[in-house]
Amino acid sequence: MKSLQFLLSVRIGLRYSQSRKGHGFLSFITLFSVTGIFLGVMALTIVSSVMNGFEAELKKRILGVIPHLIVQTEANKRLDIAALQQQYPQILQTTPYLQLEALAQSPGQLTAVLLQGIEPGQIPAFLQQSLVAGDWADLTRQPYSVILGAGLADQLKVGPGQQIRLLLAEGGSFTPMGWLPRQRLFTVTGLINTGSEVDNGVALLHLPDLQRLGSKAKQAPQWRLSLAEPFVAPALANQIADFPAVAQVTDWRDSHGKLFSAVAMEKAMMWLMLLLIVAVAAFNIVSALVMMVTEKQREVAILKTQGMTDSQLFSVFAVQGMNNGLLGTLTGAVAGIVVAWQLNGILSVLGISVVAGVALPVDIQPVQIFFIVVCALVLTALAVVYPAWRAVQVQPAEVLRDE
Repeated sequence: MKSLQFLLSVRIGLRYSQSRKGHGFLSFITLFSVTGIFLGVMALTIVSSVMNGFEAELKKRILGVIPHLIVQTEANKRLDIAALQQQYPQILQTTPYLQLEALAQSPGQLTAVLLQGIEPGQIPAFLQQSLVAGDWADLTRQPYSVILGAGLADQLKVGPGQQIRLLLAEGGSFTPMGWLPRQRLFTVTGLINTGSEVDNGVALLHLPDLQRLGSKAKQAPQWRLSLAEPFVAPALANQIADFPAVAQVTDWRDSHGKLFSAVAMEKAMMWLMLLLIVAVAAFNIVSALVMMVTEKQREVAILKTQGMTDSQLFSVFAVQGMNNGLLGTLTGAVAGIVVAWQLNGILSVLGISVVAGVALPVDIQPVQIFFIVVCALVLTALAVVYPAWRAVQVQPAEVLRDE
């Protein structure tokens, strides 16, 4: 019985939604609110997908080069790498590692640089693909070789085959001419281009060469850990810190945490602003429904006298408002997915280029789209409460006494 009553409410509500004769202004207000929800949901879908793409590109280009975790072992103790990887399956790769800050000097330039000691046979996949000149094997074939980031090579005005001098403050010595930093000439054998800021300050050396150059050769070894999901690094670092023989664990946030925090904050603020657009459009439904309730007072009074309950009347106008919100939300989500999917093609046809020769990264996440749809429908549901409540308050005796 209750299901039949509800179906009756739904039928009347849908009939009111489709009835527009003699109500031109009311139709305009309804169309305006549905269009607002449509545009808001579409914009939120497109912008979220692009922001997801940018975040994914940053993860790939920056976190694909820098270590996700650096594990420092205790002096005179051996780290059981096999047991570590078995206990924490999130770890994809574990390699010996050393990182030092230095100065790089070419015939006409001097700049700060971050030196990373690596083993050519144990390089992360993205970093391997970023090599644009030279060969990784050259690091082992030619002693004291270095592979520079493309941006750093431009700053130093050097290329493959040329030499640069690397100077380290650590391990310097006093001479009759004064204090001199530890230094050595290195031959540039290759260039990497990750398409990120990392290219402007990183130099990759064979690990034994960097150990001989630096003063940390006698210290306990470090290990570079590459993870399947870099964003779990902070939580995983706290767990690995308790593993036997581990003295200290640092994660990628030490060097690039502020950048990703800024991206996350920008993404959240963009979400909030666009969601407010959806909220404004959803609450425009209030105006349309209040006008509809005023227009339908006589019919509401008749329905009440025929035995329709307050909850059924509430459902009638709630269904009408939710029908408009559902129409705008679903069409907006579908349009947003289609536009995001073909965004670069659309921009190309329109002759718009955000960055010359670079396509916008787009990552459409179904769970996120579902969340956008749910948020829009919740806002619509909140908007229809007051007009539907107004309909329930209609007094049949007052409305029909002059009939």
